[in-house]
Amino acid sequence: MLTFPKGHTPRYSDFSIQAISDETIREGGERALYGASDTDKIRLVEKLSQAGIKDIDVGSGMHEAEFLRKLLLTQESFDSITDDTTFSFNLTLKTWEPLVERLEKDVPRALLERIYVSIGMIEIGSDRHLFEHVAERLRKIGVGRLRSSLLNAFSTEIDEDKYAHLMSQIERARNIGIDLIRINDSVGTLYPDSTAVLAANLVHDNPDTTFYLHGHNDRGLGTANSLVSVLHGFQIIEGGVAGVGNRAGLAELESITRCFEENNIRVDSGPVDVDRVIDAARFSEQIYLTVPTPYRPVSGFLVTNENAGIVNVPDYLGVSRTVDYFLNRIGLFPTYLRQILVEGGLNEDALNPAVIEEVYNKLQERFDRQYTSKLAEYERLVAQIRAFHDDIVRLPEVIETAKQVLQEQPVTAPELVEAHR
Repeated sequence: MLTFPKGHTPRYSDFSIQAISDETIREGGERALYGASDTDKIRLVEKLSQAGIKDIDVGSGMHEAEFLRKLLLTQESFDSITDDTTFSFNLTLKTWEPLVERLEKDVPRALLERIYVSIGMIEIGSDRHLFEHVAERLRKIGVGRLRSSLLNAFSTEIDEDKYAHLMSQIERARNIGIDLIRINDSVGTLYPDSTAVLAANLVHDNPDTTFYLHGHNDRGLGTANSLVSVLHGFQIIEGGVAGVGNRAGLAELESITRCFEENNIRVDSGPVDVDRVIDAARFSEQIYLTVPTPYRPVSGFLVTNENAGIVNVPDYLGVSRTVDYFLNRIGLFPTYLRQILVEGGLNEDALNPAVIEEVYNKLQERFDRQYTSKLAEYERLVAQIRAFHDDIVRLPEVIETAKQVLQEQPVTAPELVEAHR
C-alpha cells in the first residue's frame, strides 16, 4: 500500500491555497429532482461570487450551454458577478458530442475563451485516443482552458496499482497541456488517512500540476477528506454550499470556509465572507426545492440555538459565539427560571418560590400542549414531504414514454408489409 513520501510534512494553519471551487450549480442540477430556474441559478452564482468563491462549475447537461451563455453575459454586463470569477463546464467522453455541439452553437466564441471545460471518463476510447481528440475539438471551437476530472472508486487504503493507473491518466492529461486535475472520490469511499497519503504523493510526484479533490459524502467524510487534501498539499479545495451534490452530497463549503477562517488558511483569489457563504447555502435549498436542514453544521437555520435551561458546555467553557437561546421542558429547572428572569430585568426580590413555581407550572402546561399539537403537525409535514417526492421520473416511466411515442408514430409502407408477413 502507498505510504507518505519521505520527508513529507503536513500544513495545518497559516498558509494559502489557490482557490475554492464550487460544485453547487452542476451537482445541484444533477441531483435536483425537479430542476431550478436559470434566474435562481444566476442569483446563486452572484451570491457565491460576492462571498469570495471564484471558481464555479456550472453544468453538464444539454440545456446548460444556454445557461452558461446567460451567465457569462450577466458577468459581462453587471457587477454582481466579479470579473475574476471563472466558470467550468463538465462533459465526459460518454456524452461529449452533443455537448460540444451545444457549446459551439449556444455560446459565442469570445465567451468560450473565458471558460474551462472539464473532461471526465478519459479512459473511454483510449485505443483511438478519444481524450486527445476531444481536447483538440474543444480548443478548435474556442474553449480557452481545459481541466480533467479523474474518476476513482477508492478503498480505505491507496493501492499502488490503482495509484499507478491514476498516474498514467495524469500523464495523458499533462501530455496535452492540462495541468489542472480534479481527483474524484466518485463513490465516497475515501477515508481521511488515505486521502492524506494520496494527496501527499500526487503533489510530490507531479510538482507542476494543480490538484483538487471532489469529495463525496457517502460515508459522512466528504468535508473531512477535502480539508485533509489541502493540509497535505492540494492547491484548491472543492465542495458545494449546504453540501449539495449527488447522493449524500459533497463537502460543505460553509464548514470549510469557517475552518479556513479559524486557522488562517487564505485563498489567493481573495478573502471569503463566511456569512455570505452561509446565505448562499440557505438559498441553495430554496432554489433546488430541498427541505431546509435545521441543524446542518454552520449553515443550518437552527444550528445556533441553545437550551437556556441546561448547562451549555460552550457557555461553561467561556466560548464566545452568537447564540439564540430557547427553553423547552428538558430545560425547565426552577434555578434556571430564576436566572433567566433576573437577567431579563425582573426584580429578584419579587421572585419568591411561589412565583417561580407558578411560572414553572404554566410553562410545563404549555410545553405539554405544544408537543401534542406539534406531533400531529409534524406527521402531516412528513406525509406532505414524502408525497412531494412521489412523482420523481423513474426509469420505467422513461421506457413507458418511449413506448407511447412509438405507438403514436405513423405506420409506413414497409412496416405494413412487415406486419402482414
